[in-house]
Amino acid sequence: MGKLLQIGVGFAVSALAIYYLLQQVSLERLGEVLGRAQPLPIVVVVASVLASLVTRAARWQIYFLPRRRIPFGPLLGTLAISYMASTFLPLRAGELVRAVFLGQRQAIAIPRIVGTILLEKLFDFLAIGVMLVLLVAATPSLPETAQVAGKLIASVILVGFGFVVALAVWREPTLKVVSLVEHHLPFGLGRRLRLEHAATQFAEGTDSLRKPGLWIPLLGWTAITWSFAFGSAWGGAQAVGLQPELSALVFLIVLTSTGQAVPSSPGYVGVYHAAAVLALEQFGVDPATALGMAVLTHALSYGSLVIVGVIALWTGGYTLGDVLAGVGARGSPVGDPALATTQR
Repeated sequence: MGKLLQIGVGFAVSALAIYYLLQQVSLERLGEVLGRAQPLPIVVVVASVLASLVTRAARWQIYFLPRRRIPFGPLLGTLAISYMASTFLPLRAGELVRAVFLGQRQAIAIPRIVGTILLEKLFDFLAIGVMLVLLVAATPSLPETAQVAGKLIASVILVGFGFVVALAVWREPTLKVVSLVEHHLPFGLGRRLRLEHAATQFAEGTDSLRKPGLWIPLLGWTAITWSFAFGSAWGGAQAVGLQPELSALVFLIVLTSTGQAVPSSPGYVGVYHAAAVLALEQFGVDPATALGMAVLTHALSYGSLVIVGVIALWTGGYTLGDVLAGVGARGSPVGDPALATTQR
């Protein structure tokens, strides 16, 4: 029932976002904006999305080091399938599909894979935090509420990333601190959340941070990956005739990225568009043009990922039934001793 409630809330939030946007912009006006879209910037959007997929796979490969070097091909294919699945499946189930598929193909324990996925998200949040700091520092004209919110979000991200680094480098002392927190939280909340168990499992995916030589490629691939996010946003803006400032692109990327934390339907329909319109309106863009840019960029991004995901599904010998089975296989390979030992 809990999952059904989450799914229902997500669809309700998306529906409300779409309703709100259609109150601001008529379909006729939106059609006019989309009708004048330029083809060359559209190519830039698609190329940026596909390039980002490749760089994310390259970065994911590093997260498994130094224990194992996973071949690049399976990583890229699995990542493409997971993004395709997330476009249609609720509750971000594509991430579970990613862990199950790679675990089955490469004989890796799922907690180890989940740890690398969480680490990937943290590096992305680190990039968002850095962009927020730069945005606030370089744009004094931002409203005071936006500056305060930006500083608060950036601080939380950096503190969280610092905890992960401590978990990787000073694992035992950090786990002892987590255990202490677990036992002192009121109402037995820590034990209910199983904080120490969760931190111990997550720590399995942080081994790459214990090797100083891996930090440079990790940060490098993260920077390159997010540069393609700028390419996609710039291309979408150019396609509808916008000439955005760099600060506008940064705010757009930050808001649409953090907006993914809001419950929504699969593919972030509605929520993504509302976040994009809100971001661009702060820089004087009219709602119709902002929504047109959001619709175009979203459709091109997710459309490209779906096509590549279907190709990866076919070339990998999978079926859509395998994807649904992967969602249902929550945790089945986790306790497999064979998988647990082969990763060491």
